[in-house]
Amino acid sequence: MTSSYAYTIALLLLLAILALAAYVDRIYSEMGKFLAREYQDNIDSWERVVEPRLRLGRESIALSASVLRQLSLAALALLSGLRLYSHTTLVPTLARTPTTGEILRAVFELILLILIFDRLLPQLLFSRTRGLWIRRITPILQALFYLILPVTLLLGLLLSIAALAEPEDTTEEDHPSEAMDALLEAGEEEGILEESDRELVRSAVEFGDKVVLEVMTPRPEIFSVPGTLTLQEFTATINEHAFSRVPVYNGSLDHVTGIAFAHDLLKVLDAEANTLTVAQIQRPAAFVPETKRVAELLREMQREKQHMRIVIDEYGSVAGLVTIEDLLEAIVGNIADEHDEPEADDEPIREPNGAYVVSGSFELSRLRDLFADQFEQPNRNGRPAEDSEPHDPEDEAFESAEAAHWSDSREDSDDAKDIRDLREPRDTRDDPTAVRLPEHYESTTLGGLVSEIAGHIPLPGEVVEEDGLRLEVLASTDRRIDRIRVSLANLPAA
Repeated sequence: MTSSYAYTIALLLLLAILALAAYVDRIYSEMGKFLAREYQDNIDSWERVVEPRLRLGRESIALSASVLRQLSLAALALLSGLRLYSHTTLVPTLARTPTTGEILRAVFELILLILIFDRLLPQLLFSRTRGLWIRRITPILQALFYLILPVTLLLGLLLSIAALAEPEDTTEEDHPSEAMDALLEAGEEEGILEESDRELVRSAVEFGDKVVLEVMTPRPEIFSVPGTLTLQEFTATINEHAFSRVPVYNGSLDHVTGIAFAHDLLKVLDAEANTLTVAQIQRPAAFVPETKRVAELLREMQREKQHMRIVIDEYGSVAGLVTIEDLLEAIVGNIADEHDEPEADDEPIREPNGAYVVSGSFELSRLRDLFADQFEQPNRNGRPAEDSEPHDPEDEAFESAEAAHWSDSREDSDDAKDIRDLREPRDTRDDPTAVRLPEHYESTTLGGLVSEIAGHIPLPGEVVEEDGLRLEVLASTDRRIDRIRVSLANLPAA
């Protein structure tokens, strides 16, 4: 009887430890992913409350949870074996040999226990709770982690040695965008793709790599209303600005409480419009981090039938908003409707000296189009011109003769230049006018780039130069840059 009680107590302890370790291991395996709100609550609770109390590094805790889980599984299997081969105590006496039926039953029981306590129960805790319960047993978890600390340290040392022994992969792979450019150019040359189709295919391919930050409407451009606004005032505002959905805030834009729909006003009687407020008809707002990939967000918004989400940054502040229309425009370009006003200010204005005047919100990805012939371009093997091998004199002579042939046989000498450009992109190694698209900055707009380089919001007239570009601020406020003149550094100032 005593051995039966001891076995039961040991089994329950192992199962509890196994479920706890599997739950913690699940948290670290899901950490860093964008999850549904009920799943994210577990991770948030763990990071804010439990993890600091354990007084261990994140990697150490993750490794300890994995080690504890594996040790619990091994101990559970060992306990089942002891019970199977023991006669009256937990110490194996090998006094009897179990039958085949007993072995199969023990294996079935072990598998069933593992499925329940290593898989189903941790998943249930992760999906059905917010992780608040684990705060109460943090000291127990800390004691378990310190108990297996020698094993964890030894395993960590072995993993570090194994990582050092692995040879580094020094092979350079062609950038995916360069390979895509080559395929699209080949398709256009063969007549398979039109120029418009080429841009659409490129946008569709690049769509998968974009994040919400690149397509959202930034915070300064968000139109929102306070929740205390009456419905009569809200109706007048909607008629003036022609928005169908408007974020509603309480106090400041960092406290968005919901989304107000214009068509909900149709349900309100005129007599109630003076007394009801926007906060009383608003619908719940959905939030999304600015680092989420737009392809995943588009699927989520389609599945949940949402048209707008509020974008938040890493600190929880509102960074902007994104709509289904924003996501689609990332593929097919600008979608204008009868309510959209002409956006002439967003189009670059070319000046006589070759410079351009653009808005501060001008995207850096469009900068290459302004000076396409001045940016360094990869050659046909996908590598920069400076990495290519020097031309053979015979090849240069052949190219010169071929260019002369085309020049003589065509009325327009520009055709010969086009043929030479198709054979080999221009070598910009020694060209002082060649510039590179700034890529080592976090900004996505030209105004943001100028502010990032200068370290402040520049005043009108200030000039910064970077990577062969000359950027002159023409108009700015104390919070943003409105107009910029962009030119090559060697061009005369306007």
